[in-house]
Amino acid sequence: MFLFRYFKYSFQFKKILTIRNEKFWKIGIYFIILSLVNLFPMNYLIVREQGWRLDFIEQSFTNETPNWDLPEECGISSNKLYCMQEDEEYNYTHQGIDYIFNYQGTDYDTSVKQVLFTKDNIIYTNGEGAQMIGYDYKGFTEDVNFRSINLMDNEDRADAYIKLGTQIEQTFGPYIIFYTIMVNTLISLGLNILFILLLSLVLQLFRFGYSTFFTYKESLKFLVLMMGLPALLSFLVGLIEPAFSPVFFQFGMGLATMLTMLIYGKKVFA
Repeated sequence: MFLFRYFKYSFQFKKILTIRNEKFWKIGIYFIILSLVNLFPMNYLIVREQGWRLDFIEQSFTNETPNWDLPEECGISSNKLYCMQEDEEYNYTHQGIDYIFNYQGTDYDTSVKQVLFTKDNIIYTNGEGAQMIGYDYKGFTEDVNFRSINLMDNEDRADAYIKLGTQIEQTFGPYIIFYTIMVNTLISLGLNILFILLLSLVLQLFRFGYSTFFTYKESLKFLVLMMGLPALLSFLVGLIEPAFSPVFFQFGMGLATMLTMLIYGKKVFA
């Protein structure tokens, strides 16, 4: 398979300078796969850290304890919201966000900043047309009894609301993780493409020392084929310290390219 062949080229520094006729779509696939390998440590860290934290619900409950009388006949248990009055909604507001428990509607207004608690899900709309859904109250690892919260004194009540805010945010965990991984992957792919394009321009400076040399397109292919070893090493570094992986990859790419050209360039180009 061409992927394994390309990876072997990464260690054949003299031969890699002579490879110019590979199809560009194959080079593109190889580039994406190596970029994903390079990104794996950071994406794995995102999964472990549960993505970017929403933080606004928990933080708002930390800044100011809601002055709510929660419906005492309601609570959260076995990954569901239960209420004795199944058709009654309970509306509250805290720091500019509406909270509706036992929401009965089948649709919702995304132009309003609100958190909607249905029997099975939590729905958040940001007031700007976007929404996300947390399924099955997955962030609630313990049962929540609203009546107990109402009966708590000030300090315990504040702690209970902070914990409630944390559990609400954790319910959106899968959505947040997926969104964070997609954003990180797309941004990093874009930066890698820009880096390869710019490095290819720098590589053209070697043209002045030789009578024959890569075209710009050929230099792009050469640089992608050079990615194998830096991507592998940055992957290993990323397993130890994910934040260093992108830096090590770009540094390794530049160093490997320059050394290959300086050592083998005169032997290949006239």
